[in-house]
This record gives sequence, C-alpha cells and structure tokens, in this order.
Amino acid sequence: MNRRQLLTVSASSVLLGTGGCLTNLGSWDEESTENDVPGCMQKEKWTTDITAGPAAPDPNSIAGRRDCANATRPEPTGDVCKTIELEREDGEINEFHSTGVEPYPDPPTAFDEGSLTEYVHEYERAYSKNGAVSKYDYSGNAVSVAVGIDERETQVLDYNDKITVVQIEFGVGVETRHSDGGGIASDQLGEVAVYAIDKSGIVRTDAEYTHDEIIADKIPDLVEEGTLLECF
Repeated sequence: MNRRQLLTVSASSVLLGTGGCLTNLGSWDEESTENDVPGCMQKEKWTTDITAGPAAPDPNSIAGRRDCANATRPEPTGDVCKTIELEREDGEINEFHSTGVEPYPDPPTAFDEGSLTEYVHEYERAYSKNGAVSKYDYSGNAVSVAVGIDERETQVLDYNDKITVVQIEFGVGVETRHSDGGGIASDQLGEVAVYAIDKSGIVRTDAEYTHDEIIADKIPDLVEEGTLLECF
C-alpha cells in the first residue's frame, strides 16, 4: 500500500463506518438545534488566549519575529452541535449528530523530538477537523471528519534549542448532510503541512504533495512565511 492509499484508508474509514450510504436519501423531516449532541464541543468552551505570548520574547524566536496579536487558526463559530433527523423513503428516521469542534492541544511541556512530533500530529488533527467544520458552511452539517496522518513519513527536518521544523503528510475525509436531504463525502488526499515550533509559538505552512520531496527545503523562511497559529 502506498502513501496516498494509506491516507485514503485512514481518512475515509471513519466515514464509512459511521456515515452509512450516501444514496437513496429522503427529504428532511425535522432538524433540532438544541445542544444535546453527546460529546459535541462548542467553541464557547475554549478559553485559550492564542495571542498572549511571552512578555519579552527572544528576538530570534517565533514570538519575537511575529506579532502574536495576529495569531489565527480555524475555530468554528456559532451553533455547531446539532441533532439532524432524516426521514428515509421507508418512513424510518436516521439520526445524525454534527461533529462539533476539536480542542487544540495545550502548549507542549517537553521539546524533545518525540514529544514535538506527537504534538504536531495532535495539532494537525484539530486544525484539519476545525477547518473542515468551518469551510463551505459545513458548520452544523459536518457529521463526520476523519484525519489520517502518515506517521511513517513525518520528518523532523531541523532540531535545535531554538526552532524545530516538522513536515507531515495527511489526508482528510468529510461527510456532510444538507437541507435538501443530500449527503456528500469528500476526501483531500496527499496533503502536506510544515510546522515550525519553539517555546514561544507555532507556525504552519500548507504545501502541495510532491512524492519523496522535502517541501520545507523550498520555503526560504518558515517562520516568516507560515501562518502564525498560536503564541505560548
């Protein structure tokens, strides 16, 4: 199995297991907007200030080179926790729960290679899921989001006492339900992200999948060109 196939299986397996068939759907019967979805988290429960950062950052650190006030990342807003009841052609009701938001991990407490690799994987799962919930009016309609990371292809490209660079490959699978009764399943395969992280913050850069290439080597300055996600 090659990497693209692995990512396809990883990102799609949850959708196939929970979403069911996307064809032969009836019309909407009723939609409830009460926040009674088990395990569904609203954005309002997040309290992390991603723009704080250190009071006097090292000028060569991420927080020292970027304005922490500009930190941004996907954070779904509004009511993302809904129960959706869909009437089938035989009169039975299928019930779906929207997927809600995924909490971002707390800032790392250890900065060795293994700890930072695990942290980046967890951060990307939250980043990709929340991005899918927010994108294209999915908010409230995304009933399943699966993120598959090819851990074998994770590369720690630069590791020192200052800034660590981590390149990952992943795939995202999304299933949505819409007001016309239709359902859509989509996959984004072979995605690449490059993270730069130190004790003051984290930045992320999107890149196109290119087989067996180190994408980060083609980015002149990851700290300057990446999206500042959070200051610690």
